[in-house]
Amino acid sequence: MHEVLNLLFQVSIVVFVVATMLSMGLGLRLKEITAPLKNIKLIAVVIGINFLLIPLVTVGINTLLPLDEGAKIALIIVALSAGAPFIPKLVEIAESDTALATAVMLLLMVATVIILPFALPLFVEGDVVVDSFAIAKSLVIMMIVPLAIALYVKAKKDVFATRWQPKMVKLSNIALLGIIIVMSLLHGKAIIGIIGYDMLGIVLFMLSALVIGYVLAVVTHENAVVSSLAAGQRNISAALVVAAQNFGDNPKVSIVIIAVSVLGLFILLFSAKKFKKLSL
Repeated sequence: MHEVLNLLFQVSIVVFVVATMLSMGLGLRLKEITAPLKNIKLIAVVIGINFLLIPLVTVGINTLLPLDEGAKIALIIVALSAGAPFIPKLVEIAESDTALATAVMLLLMVATVIILPFALPLFVEGDVVVDSFAIAKSLVIMMIVPLAIALYVKAKKDVFATRWQPKMVKLSNIALLGIIIVMSLLHGKAIIGIIGYDMLGIVLFMLSALVIGYVLAVVTHENAVVSSLAAGQRNISAALVVAAQNFGDNPKVSIVIIAVSVLGLFILLFSAKKFKKLSL
């Protein structure tokens, strides 16, 4: 049964990521995605929030709470892993700027591949090695390639893109529901097992990231919503790759990363719906 659920989870993730990227590309033009990246101030704020402030806040949480060592390592890894494919979907649920969300996602994804290998050893003791290629490979195949194909189709076959974009949104939503159900079934016991300070640390981490992302974003409510959800939604895939490479002998690291993924998803979906109400 566990093998079947794990297979369903892997399939749901692939379908969700690819469908989300296709829906973004079929609904946007390349210039709409690249335009926000010309805003140097916005780029600086987003990078600063995700790779400086959130890791520093995480160090504070690790210092204040009596967390298990594996939980501390997991939170630091997650804090340095940004640019997840869920970001555009969350922003879509919040009915905010999906073009900006896609641009921020791509920016953070590339930044994670570059920054994580150098930053992680500064926060975690011991010999830590990060295989950037292993992280980048899956991100490029599952995210960049579908997005690029969809953007090309949008530019060349606008009528076709307009017809298929809602179908990709629907498929993405179905896959997201599948992910929530399967993740709960697969990892429910593991999450129950970390009830206590470790779970409190995860909740504080998520809420801190959301608040920092919103408060420090620039100019508009749309910017703040994108920044907040991007800060809260960490790149769990990249974090799990790093955990497997360096902390395979400490299963608590991967368990806590998965717990961040499961609990974080519910917190972020709730936050996205609240942001939607604020924008009405």
